[in-house]
Amino acid sequence: MTLQFNELSSSDKDFQVILDAYLKKRRLNSNEVSSTVAKIIDLIRIEGDRGLKKLTYDLDGFECENFLLTDEEKEECLNGFDDEILISLKFSFQQLLNYQTKCFSSLKLNTQDSITRRFRKIDKVGMYIPGGKASYPSTVLMGAAPAIACGIKDIYLASPAVDGKINDLTVAAAKIAGIEKIYKIGGAQAIAALALGTDQIPKVDKIIGPGNVYVAEAKKQLFGEVGIDSIAGPSEILILADESSDPETVAWDLMAQSEHDVDASSVLISTSSQLIQNVKEIIKKEVSSLERCDIISQALMSNGLFININNLAESKKIINSFAPEHLHIAFDHDNFEDENSLKAGLILKGKDSANSLSDYVLGPSHILPTNSSANFSSPLSVEDFLVSYSYVRLDQTIDPKSFKEYVEHTSKIANAEGLTAHAISAEKRLKD
Repeated sequence: MTLQFNELSSSDKDFQVILDAYLKKRRLNSNEVSSTVAKIIDLIRIEGDRGLKKLTYDLDGFECENFLLTDEEKEECLNGFDDEILISLKFSFQQLLNYQTKCFSSLKLNTQDSITRRFRKIDKVGMYIPGGKASYPSTVLMGAAPAIACGIKDIYLASPAVDGKINDLTVAAAKIAGIEKIYKIGGAQAIAALALGTDQIPKVDKIIGPGNVYVAEAKKQLFGEVGIDSIAGPSEILILADESSDPETVAWDLMAQSEHDVDASSVLISTSSQLIQNVKEIIKKEVSSLERCDIISQALMSNGLFININNLAESKKIINSFAPEHLHIAFDHDNFEDENSLKAGLILKGKDSANSLSDYVLGPSHILPTNSSANFSSPLSVEDFLVSYSYVRLDQTIDPKSFKEYVEHTSKIANAEGLTAHAISAEKRLKD
């Protein structure tokens, strides 16, 4: 396969038009996907487990009577499991749990103020873990750690089964995280089952975790009936480089991101045309040696982009138009003035801050906002498992002056709105 890269220069006459078209293509959604998902949700809503069994047979290709993974099935998955991988997964989970516990401890959850905001943790969490084209045990740990840091006990995991069998790595990661309830269901039907509940699948309060376009669409359609972490799209990285950046690590970072999926997006912005050329040559030389060569190549040709800019000052507007999932500023610096105004789900600063490290062992969750949703969304963290509520405790004997002001102004505003019962209700509280 001959790699053909998509390239742009900020000096091009039609630069902004072409860039806008690229971004628009990334955000398109198929009406066919929406319609298919709506039918799946309706079937689960009406038929429950019977519909789920039918969909599992039709879409996943196996018959299933009991979706919950048995202890015997878990033991079979873990029998003879590589101890070295277990050690690495345990290391990763401890790093994540330490980080999320610090985040939880930093929150001011309850105060003794009479008018304040308080928090409570949600009761039940559903976690979706992809299992089709690739297995992501790290996502089990990334999703579980912030929930566990909040003290949540009821975590339910759903993942697609291949020929009726869930990936061994997913089961191992679930064991490390202490997740006991694992269900052999995937796709939009898994999201519907967790959101609506069936006889076999518990209805949860919130669903977290990434998935394909059908999973994302199901989360979108069911939001409101169940809490949703985000409507995640394909994975993304944007690398900002200059002439001092290392073309070798930049090239490998782009390939690493592209091996997730053919829809993954890897973008390089650089002030150095020579660096861009060097990166392309390294990719062409090395990609054929990789296990997921075809996926990487397709992703780079379909969704990859190389942008040559005249100076770093031009980068802010371009980066913020992407608001990417991952942003790697791939040069060492202390005085890049725009750094703190850049929009991304995760910002990696300096040559050594490899995105692959953040995907596994650094602490922050790799479940991040995609498709420019970093403009208004945050990475998965402990806040996703907490619900805030307003709290009021008034006693007019403690501060009669303030209480009287509350009543007087409430009465005036309520009467102005024509809500006289509101006014009288407040006035009845005043003591002579």
